[in-house]
Amino acid sequence: MMTPHTTAASAHGVVHRRHHHRVPPPTNCYGSDHDCRRRRGVVVVHASAATTTTSTSTSRATTTTADSPSAAFWDYNLLFRSQRAESRDPVQLRLVEGAVPPDFPPGTYYLAGPGLFSDDHGSIVHPLDGHGYLRAFRFDTTNRAVHYSARYVETAAKREEHDAASSSWRFTHRGPFSVLQGGTRVGNVKVMKNVANTGVLRWGGRLLCL
Repeated sequence: MMTPHTTAASAHGVVHRRHHHRVPPPTNCYGSDHDCRRRRGVVVVHASAATTTTSTSTSRATTTTADSPSAAFWDYNLLFRSQRAESRDPVQLRLVEGAVPPDFPPGTYYLAGPGLFSDDHGSIVHPLDGHGYLRAFRFDTTNRAVHYSARYVETAAKREEHDAASSSWRFTHRGPFSVLQGGTRVGNVKVMKNVANTGVLRWGGRLLCL
């Protein structure tokens, strides 16, 4: 093993001094509350506070404040809350912040996604197997207003699992990600169900959900 400065003799009796330089420290630092310094110049990185994330460039600095744990908890629970009602009649939305740009084009924005995760009998399905829930946001640029409406997609599974008279739900079909029992029974033809909760397509004058 050679030290940082080791002297070795060659075959001709000439003494050569070998210098084994140490690997310089990295230019980047990771961790918290420490400095990273190089021999040639100094690189200093200070960890930011736990509640903020700071990104600094040569032109400007941007600071983002993290959500509180309570806000993240409610956001998570609201994300997987079943939509029990439809809004077939358009409802004008109240503007909370900002304004609709004056040059914003008129039209309707459609958004499809899962809307039902639990039925009225204690069964719960995977979010990817939730019944398709279609929402429409119609932008009226003349009156600077936005109207909202929503309804469930009329699939075969929805017509079977939803009782229109009592407005109740009972899951009978299983999806590919479902945890409902009975999916491995021989002769079960309800293993797959199409909930149409992924995308929206206008085709032949009709609005289709995939």
